[in-house]
Amino acid sequence: MNRGVGWSRSRRWLLETCARRFVLTYPGGSGKGGPLPEPNPRLGLRRLLDAARRDLLEDRSEGHAWSPRLHRVVLERRMDDEASCLELDAVGRRKEAREEVRRMATLLRHPWMAHHVPVGGPCSLPSSLEPVQEEDGLLWAAPSMIVGKKKPRIVLLREGRHRGPVDDLEAAINFRWTASFWSHPLDRTVTVMRRVGASWIHRMVLVTPDMEASAAALLDHDRRAFASVRRRWQRYGISSLPLASSAVHCRRCPFAEGCPGGATPAVIDQARRAPSTKS
Repeated sequence: MNRGVGWSRSRRWLLETCARRFVLTYPGGSGKGGPLPEPNPRLGLRRLLDAARRDLLEDRSEGHAWSPRLHRVVLERRMDDEASCLELDAVGRRKEAREEVRRMATLLRHPWMAHHVPVGGPCSLPSSLEPVQEEDGLLWAAPSMIVGKKKPRIVLLREGRHRGPVDDLEAAINFRWTASFWSHPLDRTVTVMRRVGASWIHRMVLVTPDMEASAAALLDHDRRAFASVRRRWQRYGISSLPLASSAVHCRRCPFAEGCPGGATPAVIDQARRAPSTKS
């Protein structure tokens, strides 16, 4: 938990939800250089699908046409290799592979993608696991794609319901991440492809100076929050962090199942069944 750590969607959401789980999930940031924990099955599946998607887009940028059948076979084989970590049976793995193939088929047929990301078109795919170094610390905000040559454009691939203000802030922070090391001028219009249901919705976000200022304020807020949790953790220990010993909060905690703090199913069930103590 480096005091200069920057924004990332997953880290910020985890910090706001349960600071204790945040510390337990990122022990390598304590300054002791400890190894990061193994990803849980859901995160492991997400990373596997993201890696396969990156390979697909890299092959497309090199001029290879996409084959749904080949993509499904590759996904199924990779899932079979990681079967013990994904906690999915053979039927579940095939289902996830078919669903990902449908996602990509719908995405590549979208008019915007077909025009701006054609077969053989230039496309850069930065790694979301690598931060960039800023004056105030590290910044974690890699976009999904950077397309084009003369004036590259940032592309974000998102799933779930549309949230305009969140997309705007993410666009501004991803623009800052890319501009910090990109040598050519960037298009200030960020493309957000959001998958809702069985279709992808295309949205354009113009990164204005006001949005950049809001992004900078969010980064400052997050770094102060990280530093505050770090100081409290080092001074008083893990038990001092929020939700460390409160069974009442565990009743509604979205991380109750598989909590790294060692909460057993019996304890979780007892906490959820316990009557409320409102005064």
